[in-house]
Amino acid sequence: MKKTLLIALSLGVSVLATSSMAATIDPEKDRQQFVDFFKAKNPNITPEEYVNGAYVYSADKMAQWEAAEEFPPYLDAIDEGEALYNKDLAIYQLCFDSDVSKIRAKYPYFDESTKQVVTLEGAINKCRTDAGLKPYGWKKGPIAQISAYLADNARGQKIDVKVESDAALAAYTAGRDFFNKPRGQFNLSCAKCHVDNSGRNARSNTLSSALGHTTHFPVFRAKWQNLGTLHRRYEGCQKNIRAQPYKPQSETYRNLEFFQAYMSNGLEINGPGYRE
Repeated sequence: MKKTLLIALSLGVSVLATSSMAATIDPEKDRQQFVDFFKAKNPNITPEEYVNGAYVYSADKMAQWEAAEEFPPYLDAIDEGEALYNKDLAIYQLCFDSDVSKIRAKYPYFDESTKQVVTLEGAINKCRTDAGLKPYGWKKGPIAQISAYLADNARGQKIDVKVESDAALAAYTAGRDFFNKPRGQFNLSCAKCHVDNSGRNARSNTLSSALGHTTHFPVFRAKWQNLGTLHRRYEGCQKNIRAQPYKPQSETYRNLEFFQAYMSNGLEINGPGYRE
């Protein structure tokens, strides 16, 4: 089962170059294979549990994490995000649903008018710049705080990313390609670490499963000692494998987020989160 999925994923990389061949890619079939792989690899872990990251692989670490979540270090960031959101509430309400609990679950999505993937953080900054306000930095600070506030309000809702056009499929395929293609001095791919070797240790850290990766962002990492966005983490991963990182909110990372979020369709949003 494991070998079959990895072969299927790696074969997908070779067919991404042309749109005619990319059209044979079936996102829902991909997702089901993804879920089935992790079910087969760890029969005692349900797909729904993977939203808790690498902690699902250790009862001891899970207990420590659950204790930390009783008074999580990101609580102040949620409050700060709420204050920032309400400061420009009239502007944000023109861009988003007036019900803050309904916003996070809409992202990422493919915008058919611009032919681009739209992320939550991207939408926040576009809302600001369209109103003549200064955009926030992409990796931490206000952008992560507002994202955390919106994620917290959306907890329990399920990821529901749709691929409904050839252009959306091309974006999904580009994200899928990036996920599976080895790069950097260590010649590693996202899939090599977070699919094939998920649950194993890299130095002192356990590699998390790619299933559920996007559900809990933004995250407060002990290593950072502050809250960070998903694209900040993408950048860090690329540096870890000694690859040249792309800029946060680049088309490459937005497509990667689109693919990863689709793989987690049906799982609950549980952000913001705490991680080592």
